[in-house]
Amino acid sequence: MNVPPAILHLVVARPGRRSVRLWLPLFLLWPLALALGVLALPVAIVADVVLLLLGRRYYHYTILLARIFALFGETRGMDIRINNENETFNLTLY
Repeated sequence: MNVPPAILHLVVARPGRRSVRLWLPLFLLWPLALALGVLALPVAIVADVVLLLLGRRYYHYTILLARIFALFGETRGMDIRINNENETFNLTLY
């Protein structure tokens, strides 16, 4: 089981200026994401059943919702670095 990222570390640096470093606690958003997921799950199940009864071939909104939450879990450890001559941008998810 993958755990979603708990902390976001952001660094923006510009030559000749002081760099900005932020540590943002993402674990505080986990209860909100869980509540939204619990509210969205019955809606996705009803949409799947209605589309199945209407004869539509693709009715996988419940699977889509589960895969979105799995995607959040897979982002832990992601590191984004953008460098150019004007500034440096680093974003890391722990």
